[in-house]
Amino acid sequence: MKKQLLIFFTVLSGLSLMAKAQTSLQQAKNIQKFIQVWGLIKYKSPQGIAGSFDADKVFLANVAAISQADEASCNEKLLSLLNENTAGVEKPGVATDKALYLNQNLDYGWIKAFPKKLQTALQLLIDYRNTSGKHYYIATDGKNVGLVPNEVAYADYDFKNEAMNLLALAKAWAVIEYLFPYKYVIGKNWQTVLTESIPVFKAVDSRMTYEKAVLTLENAINDTHAAGILSQLKTLPQLFKLVYYPPFDYEVSQWKIVVKNMLNDSLAQASDLKKGDQILAINGTDIEQWLKIRSALLPASNEAVKQRHLSTDYRGRAFAFADLPAKTLTVKVRRGNRLMNLQLEMLERGNAKQVALINAYFRSKYNAEQAWKGYEELDGQIALVRAGRFHDESLPQDEEAEIAFSKQLQSKKAIIFDMREYPQAPGLFYYYLPRALGKAAFNFGRYYRAALQNPGAFVSQEAIETFMSKDIKPIGDLYTGKIVILTNANTQSMGEWFSMMLRQFNQNTVVIGSQTAGADGDEKQLNLPGGYQFVFTGNGIFYPNGKETQRIGIVPDRRFKPTMAEIASGKDVQLQEALNYLNKIK
Repeated sequence: MKKQLLIFFTVLSGLSLMAKAQTSLQQAKNIQKFIQVWGLIKYKSPQGIAGSFDADKVFLANVAAISQADEASCNEKLLSLLNENTAGVEKPGVATDKALYLNQNLDYGWIKAFPKKLQTALQLLIDYRNTSGKHYYIATDGKNVGLVPNEVAYADYDFKNEAMNLLALAKAWAVIEYLFPYKYVIGKNWQTVLTESIPVFKAVDSRMTYEKAVLTLENAINDTHAAGILSQLKTLPQLFKLVYYPPFDYEVSQWKIVVKNMLNDSLAQASDLKKGDQILAINGTDIEQWLKIRSALLPASNEAVKQRHLSTDYRGRAFAFADLPAKTLTVKVRRGNRLMNLQLEMLERGNAKQVALINAYFRSKYNAEQAWKGYEELDGQIALVRAGRFHDESLPQDEEAEIAFSKQLQSKKAIIFDMREYPQAPGLFYYYLPRALGKAAFNFGRYYRAALQNPGAFVSQEAIETFMSKDIKPIGDLYTGKIVILTNANTQSMGEWFSMMLRQFNQNTVVIGSQTAGADGDEKQLNLPGGYQFVFTGNGIFYPNGKETQRIGIVPDRRFKPTMAEIASGKDVQLQEALNYLNKIK
């Protein structure tokens, strides 16, 4: 009898678990449908466009009831919501010039999962065209950078309300669906990402689980700009388990770790590792596998940027050494031609003296780099312009100074533009350099912004001021000397944009370097509950022939990547490579 009862209760328990699983699955399907419909209304309906559809309020008021409904009731509620927000939509909108539009993101195949009545109502909004020239949730009047408008931050949110957590998902998912020009190249179906994200956001119960959910969503878009979320994460050390720090400065290259410098002399004497060592394995795990596991949640457009994120930086990050099992590691190292197994003693982030030591090293390194000049002359015949070091105060202040600047540059046989840091004086490239080098404003790419008429599509910007100042009056003839552009994974966004421009400056231009960040186009931020901003690339940038820059970056004419030994040397071997190239073509 006891055995029979046990079997009975086991079966009953199993049936109960199955019922709960089916209920949970139905709720997730309902939430997915709601987010899809809600996003379409927000961005495509006359009410959403005009701002009379309070998207957040509607979401919070309906998500619980829709989640709990059976399939038929869910569809009825969604149809009712659509009917309330399709006033004025009676027929398909006006046709648009397809040649001016980027339409790759337009994919409404998801409506096939809805019954016919709902499909008809959804199709009405899909076909609707906004002719007002405005949109409540999309920046207009040339304001294509910065915050997405009219999105509440909910700065005091405590992360314990399921509806609010799902609102964060809905807002972020919909902004990528309608305002991210590169949705079609993220490498995964965006609807699938929504399906996978719903249980993650439903399970949020703390700041850390919320931050991880948002970070996971940022990572899904494969966009280097999305890494802007990292500096916002208050639980980042706990998320990545950043407990220990290496006693050295290092760089990740070719999926290996190369030691660039010990943090001070005493650590150099105490450590088994030496400057120039290449770490090939940690605790028996091949280093490439080790690093790729630790790069999984680091948003990036490509692997070059993943490795950039894994390297040390001024913020004290060392993601390559995240989630360590202990303070002492066994590392396999290549030193010259020798392979060795060594013990690596890590520093502790909880030790104030050791943290001070780490900070002192990077502060000293930073201060040394501040001495680099924005403009230098090499051998009197070559001008070097460092985009990341040339500041506004160095720009010509009057016409006489502009003419002198022009003569100075025009007299050089070659100009090297170092684009390996983010440009600090955009006006230099937008106006002063073209004028000084005798180049009238020209269109050097295809630039698309969100189409107000049809959100989800992106419209080409033809005005010359999108690219360069329309007020440029060239000084003298076009510069015909050699132009060399230096790029690497730090060449990002504006750096990629101006590299595109310089590359087409004259017929004697060459790009020397490695893969860039693959995130050209203005950065946008969407307010999310908790005072966070979801970051993404907001404009589409392509070469004149239509070739993408997103994820690919600026492809160099001459590929150059320093060897491990060259990285450890601390010398600017890429600049020397450019000088060697120029000397060979005398």
